[in-house]
Amino acid sequence: MANLFFIHTPFQLLVAQQIIRQDQLRDNVMLYGYVDDNVHFLKLYEMTIIDSMWSERVAMPEVARWALMSRKHLWRDCWRTWYCYKFLRDVICKHHVDVLFLGDMKNYSCQLTALTFHRKGLKICFFEEGCGHYVMNYDYGLGGGFIDKVYAILIDAFYYRPLYGVSMGFICYWKGFVLSDLPMDIRYSLVPFYHESFDRQIYYEPLISGRLKAFLVEETSHLTLQSGTLLLTSPYYLYGVDSDRHSYVKTIIDYAKSNCKQRVLHIKFHPRESQEIRQIILEQLNKEGIDYLLLGTKMNIPVEYYLQYIHYEQIVMFLCSTSFYNGYLFPKTEFVSLLRNYYENCKEAGSANAKYLEILLSTTCL
Repeated sequence: MANLFFIHTPFQLLVAQQIIRQDQLRDNVMLYGYVDDNVHFLKLYEMTIIDSMWSERVAMPEVARWALMSRKHLWRDCWRTWYCYKFLRDVICKHHVDVLFLGDMKNYSCQLTALTFHRKGLKICFFEEGCGHYVMNYDYGLGGGFIDKVYAILIDAFYYRPLYGVSMGFICYWKGFVLSDLPMDIRYSLVPFYHESFDRQIYYEPLISGRLKAFLVEETSHLTLQSGTLLLTSPYYLYGVDSDRHSYVKTIIDYAKSNCKQRVLHIKFHPRESQEIRQIILEQLNKEGIDYLLLGTKMNIPVEYYLQYIHYEQIVMFLCSTSFYNGYLFPKTEFVSLLRNYYENCKEAGSANAKYLEILLSTTCL
């Protein structure tokens, strides 16, 4: 019998391989795809996968979205979902899978997979895909009005119950899904946040594939493995519709001028940081005479992989899920948030974004 892991982000692969190591699992099949337009995830999988842990790899690009439905394209989505379901069922039968490892409790496709195959006797395990694993325990459904309820009754009666044996229409368009109702034999977490009888903590150990190690050695050959300050950027447009680009850049440069004159600043740009903003930041650092080194110029691998290999005394960020794993995924280090500095700069500039940042800061510990 085999284990089937659903992977649609590089971080999920990192966590999955930790589970395989910790539980000494054998006969592991990786069903992999990507989210949105992140086709480059496929190259990251090739870089970070540890071949000896996997008996088989099966590509399913839509693994994270195979069950999504829209009313506008209902018939198309019904046929696509049924086709993907049959593909998934065939993979499970071919590899004699008896345990499913699903990487996102709030993902609609993972929910349908868990509910459908739990009825068929498979064991269901969930593991985290990031810090979202620890927040928003309820998925409140998409509707609730009269038309939504009629739609839920019809799609359940003629589609979900006959083909899958579950009432997903009722869950999505009427009731709203309580995540604790998911069938769950084991829930794996890096941070000991949940304490149900089926919860299991992952005790992290560095796992670096040969390809990843060769990449990191080349990428960091000019660094010491005990380094000073790492800056993790966040696209300024993440912090409100009217985000202030000038204040965002100013916040970064002001910090570098005050703290990095005597040491080299290492920079890991967010994957969605625009080329224009990157260029502006680097030009300003050059103008101020601040030495810097860029990480991820050849391939933008998740920063957590770097932190397996290099220990930083200080990590500077705005809002970053990496800080949530401080002391769990890598040695405990000092995190410095620039979010409040950014707020002050936006407020001083009279930016409309200041109000949004004020609300954001009131809900965080930063």
